[in-house]
Amino acid sequence: MNQVIEVKDKFSKSNQNKYILQFLPNVLDSISKLKYIKYQNSNLKSAYLIDIVHNLILRYYFKKENSFNLSSLILKEKYGFKYNYYINYLVSCNIISMIKKHLKGKNSRIYKLNEDILKSEIKRYKNYDKFLLKKSKLFIDNDKDHILPDVKNKLIEDLFSVNIDFQKSIFYLDSTNQNIDIYNKNKYSVECIKDNHIFYHFDSYGRLHTNFTILKSYIRKNCLLINGEETFEKDINNSQPLFLYKLICENDIFIVDDKEKDLFKSLTLSGNFYQYLIEKSNCQLDKKRIKEVVYRVFFGKNYKSKSDEIFKSVFPTIYLFIKSYKREMGDYRILAYNLQRSESNLIFNKIIKKLMDIYPEIKIVTVHDSIICSIKYKDIVEIIFNKMLKEEFNF
Repeated sequence: MNQVIEVKDKFSKSNQNKYILQFLPNVLDSISKLKYIKYQNSNLKSAYLIDIVHNLILRYYFKKENSFNLSSLILKEKYGFKYNYYINYLVSCNIISMIKKHLKGKNSRIYKLNEDILKSEIKRYKNYDKFLLKKSKLFIDNDKDHILPDVKNKLIEDLFSVNIDFQKSIFYLDSTNQNIDIYNKNKYSVECIKDNHIFYHFDSYGRLHTNFTILKSYIRKNCLLINGEETFEKDINNSQPLFLYKLICENDIFIVDDKEKDLFKSLTLSGNFYQYLIEKSNCQLDKKRIKEVVYRVFFGKNYKSKSDEIFKSVFPTIYLFIKSYKREMGDYRILAYNLQRSESNLIFNKIIKKLMDIYPEIKIVTVHDSIICSIKYKDIVEIIFNKMLKEEFNF
């Protein structure tokens, strides 16, 4: 059950801007100038309509899936007893459409956004609605993510210490060829950071999603400042393969060949895993593409695809472990979830916990398997980061 808690003063102060910066697709531009619109003899708040669409677009950018399970209970709590009118209006305007009906005890109605909206220009809207502002000052804390409460508080508070070189970030986005979705979500995130509109969400598997996790790597590494100071980013080399190695050590029942496992460990710890896979499989792929291959094997259904064949040709017994593990767990997605939980536990409950206990003054921002802090703390952070990494993987 989710628990609603008030966030520290730092977060409350961030909302003294008195508005929420939101996505505004062209199709809603005309109603953004009105307080209410008339629909089926009811007055609907324009701010609510825009808020619904904004949140769907934001979820699309995070998950890259145009499919949204809209719970009537949640909609009613946020938008009142007229919530159905808001959804029906958006359907009538062809902004969203229902793709699956409600099944009692199984799922809520499932909707999708019109593809044209995602491809069109998306402007910005300053939502001043007092009720929505009040809601934004509350934090939904997922009590299934296993992150220590004091670590959570620090993670949230430190987000508001980050500034961004706005002009440099926008120049980079405008001067490079970007997919429209990547461009829109990065530009929006940059604008939000500039105005200190920070969004964040802890998912059920221990990952923290924020403005910073959807930023392009160049912007994170070259345009972020903490309290006005330059930053550096420290990450775990070959993070998902490395945590797979740990999972193998904890669960293997004589499936994985010892020599293959030792090689896998050596490659992941040294950061040479992806390059080795490229060379030994003769697949003619670059590092970005070979990562996609590995992720399909780790997180997919393993139906003898080209990706499966590439991975299996180099690590046959580890591939058998992956298939066996998913089969035994009864859900192919469980491998991804457990790797993310393991990563989260190391980053949050061990590395960041150790840093905050010894050096509470260090402000830290996380991007899944990496942490960002002021460059003046680089040596301190690297020593602790590497020490905890060695303890976790016994090397």
